[in-house]
Amino acid sequence: MRILGIQDGVSAGAAILDDGKIVAVVSEERLDRRKMSTGFPEHSIRECLKLAGLRAGDVDRIAVANRTGLFKRPAFEYPGWFSKREDPRKKILFGAAALVSRRLLGYDWVRRAAYRLRAGLFAGRRPKLFEVLRGEFGFTCPIEFVDHHLAHAASAYFTSGLDDALVLTLDGAGDECSSHVYAVCQGSFELKHKVDSFNSLGNYYGYVTHLLGFKAHRHEGKITGLAAYGKPSFQDRLRRLIRFREGTIENTGRVFNQSALAAIRRLLPKDYKNEDVAASIQGLLEEIALAYIRHWVVETGLKDLALAGGVFANVKLNQRIHELECVRTLFIHPGMGDEGLALGAALMVVDRLAREAGTRVKPERLKDVYFGPAYTNREIEKAVRDAGVQAEYAPDIEDRIAKLLAQGKVVARFAGRMEYGPRALGNRSVLYQATDPTVNDWLNKRFNRTEFMPFAPVTLDEHAEKCYVNLDGSRYPARFMTITFDCTDWMKEHCPAVVHVDGTARPQIITRESNPSYYRILERYYELTGLPSIINTSFNMHEEPIVCSPQDAIRSFQQGSLDYLALENWLVSQ
Repeated sequence: MRILGIQDGVSAGAAILDDGKIVAVVSEERLDRRKMSTGFPEHSIRECLKLAGLRAGDVDRIAVANRTGLFKRPAFEYPGWFSKREDPRKKILFGAAALVSRRLLGYDWVRRAAYRLRAGLFAGRRPKLFEVLRGEFGFTCPIEFVDHHLAHAASAYFTSGLDDALVLTLDGAGDECSSHVYAVCQGSFELKHKVDSFNSLGNYYGYVTHLLGFKAHRHEGKITGLAAYGKPSFQDRLRRLIRFREGTIENTGRVFNQSALAAIRRLLPKDYKNEDVAASIQGLLEEIALAYIRHWVVETGLKDLALAGGVFANVKLNQRIHELECVRTLFIHPGMGDEGLALGAALMVVDRLAREAGTRVKPERLKDVYFGPAYTNREIEKAVRDAGVQAEYAPDIEDRIAKLLAQGKVVARFAGRMEYGPRALGNRSVLYQATDPTVNDWLNKRFNRTEFMPFAPVTLDEHAEKCYVNLDGSRYPARFMTITFDCTDWMKEHCPAVVHVDGTARPQIITRESNPSYYRILERYYELTGLPSIINTSFNMHEEPIVCSPQDAIRSFQQGSLDYLALENWLVSQ
């Protein structure tokens, strides 16, 4: 049974499963080079079919994430909620109309009316999808639609390796909800609770992200890093707007979008410091999410957690969840944001079909997430020749990279299949020694990045305890750089470039089995230096997706003025 999964909204993409096995997963942004590409994933579908060696007629079922949602073609750059060019008169009019409507008619009535309007606006989505999938691609198989949060939940559960688990989602919004809680036993999903989009904890974090001058739904990670530099001076004030109560999350301020921004501004003094506001919203996020999760762990008795949704891109929150006494093991799906919906929808449909046939899909741990395209040395040789750069073929490329890193050189690595999810995990990464704490300034400047977190480390699995504290129960998600840990004193002393001001790091713990070539680089570097960790940061310029093709890699290498670029076995120098 071959299933094609599609996400045709924000962070569009596609995935293909063959008899329940993941064959390919690709985000549209990597191919069309638009960050968080939104719309119909035409390029991703074609690339997944190519990687799987399939034609449209070979696909048995199509699973589309989101029952409602956005269909745009061609894809366009996601503008977020708040445009600086938006007419201020329009904002005032909208805000006044919303306030009057709520006062006169009540929020529940307004919300139901808005949902009905939304359903009407998206009523044409399904016919358009059918038209494109059947008319332009030639698919003839049945097409199913999967709820947004159920797709998130499926992505987490079926890749967790857990038979019984508490599966919880948290994000900004999707299919009118911001969270689902499932008790999953032997693959049977029981929906225990849900939080609608008006009461979204993720959106409140986004409001503050925007308030501090960054892009909501894109730059929340910067706020997480900035928070470590401040004090949660305003956490009590922000708690007036949103809180945990009786097993759920409540928007007690009864505000959203522009009215929420205005409410937050009124609560803050005029002379606030950005880092203190960041620390306050991070503290409140942790307070509410931990209370919410603790409640449902106790309620269900399930101590093993599988999580997905954009809120769980917050690696500091994930550490706090891991540290809860009531939590035994924790797994965060590597594609926790909407880039994981195509895979989640496909997994949900293949499990349903399996159950109809009298069996089920058993959760399996991911060995790795290298599900994207790869390029041959011949293709790379042509790209090098066309770009006119200096390059030599190095059969011992891993040894060469390790020696260059030991000499203090910056090496970009492009090898094997591209990673799935938002993290670069070695195949599309920039590598450097972790001994120089000034690297966070000068290397970020080369990439035109504004970051408040240090670069992340990649660490040999057998030396992880030497570097990090309290790994038990969350070692598996650390393979995918989805959680922070407190660093040991040894790590702080010997690898200061990857340790944040709060003493934590967000590692990728690597095993030989998960990526033999990448592991060999780190193993050889350890032999040369005695250090089991190096810097691993994503290979991309600021506001660009991670590189996908050799051409992308060469361009970013030149723009970033890096020392060396390893394209499979080709070593390029400036």
